[in-house]
Amino acid sequence: MSEGDYGVPSRIEDDELLNLVIPQPETFVYAEERRLFYVALTRASRGVYLITNSRQPSRYIRELCEIAGDEVRYETIEGAALRQCPVCLVGQMVEKRNRNGTVFHGCNQFPDCRHSEGVPAQSTAHPA
Repeated sequence: MSEGDYGVPSRIEDDELLNLVIPQPETFVYAEERRLFYVALTRASRGVYLITNSRQPSRYIRELCEIAGDEVRYETIEGAALRQCPVCLVGQMVEKRNRNGTVFHGCNQFPDCRHSEGVPAQSTAHPA
């Protein structure tokens, strides 16, 4: 589920003849593909796995995250949980290091999303 010419939604233009028979303009961009996508999701009885390129996720993934919130779970291909970026809702928070070596968590959609969070200092308490 990635954006692009052959992604979801497809950016290939509809036939002009089709545009003549549609009764009125749609309110959503790629409305027909959006409808088909949501019909497919609602037919799933146990759950749905959506696989995407993490740098170009489909706009529908962002929309789902806005609607479903905590019901959406990001995972690696191995099944390990990833923490969703609370700002862009598409990226995942990953551990990074800045130039001076300080560790922080930043969105993997950088530079499109610049959200970052400091990592709490580790407790270095010594037993008495």
